[in-house]
Amino acid sequence: MLWRTVARSSSATWLAPLLAAFVAVLLSDDLAASVTPGYWPSAVGAATFALPFVAPACAAAGAWEGARFTRGNVAGWAPARSGLAVALPLLVPVLALGALGMAVAVALTISTAHPRGGMPPVGMALVWLVVLAAHALAGFLLGKRLPLVVAVSLALVLSFVVTAYPAAVEPVWLRHMVTGGMTSCCSLGRAPDWQAAASAAVLACGVIAAAALALTATAVRLRRALIGAALVAGLTGSGFLAHGLPADPTVTRAAGQLRCAGDHPRVCLWPELSGRAGMVRLNAAEARRRLQQAGVALPDTLTMEEHPGKGEASIGSWPDPTPSEVRTGVGTSLLPPGPPACAQSGSPYPGDDAYGPTAAWLSLTAGAALDDIASHYGAKETAVAADVRHAGSDEQLAWFRHNSKALRDCTTHPAPVPAHRTRETTR
Repeated sequence: MLWRTVARSSSATWLAPLLAAFVAVLLSDDLAASVTPGYWPSAVGAATFALPFVAPACAAAGAWEGARFTRGNVAGWAPARSGLAVALPLLVPVLALGALGMAVAVALTISTAHPRGGMPPVGMALVWLVVLAAHALAGFLLGKRLPLVVAVSLALVLSFVVTAYPAAVEPVWLRHMVTGGMTSCCSLGRAPDWQAAASAAVLACGVIAAAALALTATAVRLRRALIGAALVAGLTGSGFLAHGLPADPTVTRAAGQLRCAGDHPRVCLWPELSGRAGMVRLNAAEARRRLQQAGVALPDTLTMEEHPGKGEASIGSWPDPTPSEVRTGVGTSLLPPGPPACAQSGSPYPGDDAYGPTAAWLSLTAGAALDDIASHYGAKETAVAADVRHAGSDEQLAWFRHNSKALRDCTTHPAPVPAHRTRETTR
């Protein structure tokens, strides 16, 4: 059969504009909601949100083609080709339908993110195609066995349930087996965990192998045994890879991608911030100078890396920073990343009350805007920090050091606001 005949007669051809319109109109807001500006993995990963809607379309179209296969009694003709060889040309337009749906989704997310630098993660798109092929083949098998209306409806519903429902149940790693866990990827300092994506690809390959065996093997017992083995292998391998992964499977971004410049301080930024590097470095250096004048010591290297090395401080990671955010990041880099181990084990933690005022004081001292600090840490905490700033520089530094100790153990209580005396300007 000529390819133009296959395309003209395929259900995927008339379904394509409907799917493209559905993704572009009804999913556009959700697709753009969690995109990290400028970052390729986020721009592409966010498009995975459309997969639970595109895969059912492929399954339904595959079921339609399977019903046509049975209705035309193709299997009853002289067996010049295997069932798989006949099915594959029929499913090429179906896979193209899925590729079109995901292309519309990724076009929307890219237009929102405007990625800067680097290369798009092509591996994500390959995982989508493998998953879509599995749904199309599974739908084709349903269409071969059931009446057209029943097969298409059942394929549509089952495909949607399989891809969408695991995200709403526990354990959370089940969702990665069907979609690859790429939807929430990633903040600027994180990268996708390819183990989650591999789990979806392994399960999809198991389904594809089982469907191929169902269309080629002739001996009934052997076919059933091989199909069962393929499905078990796919489920086992996928579960092994996904087991224990968190809801948002990401890893720390490689520090080698940072671009560092300057001296005293040396500021290291992600390449996506190259357009705002001058502003970030200027405000980071000014914030460090102000904190040092207040008696607070900072390392010579300020970095966006999540886990800084010796002699470095992590100032945070923002896709579109403001000067106030940069200064706040420099100030709060002096705080511990989380509660101490004693607090995590259930011990009383009086230092918890010290975090907000201390972070606000560091931000104010670094020169961040008062309104931004209040919106981030709270008006009450910011008021305490502003009150501390009216004390002398020695009293402020003693207050900070005491609270810094309280944040790192479970026995030290937050320091009271120093008594107001003549304030020494720290500029």
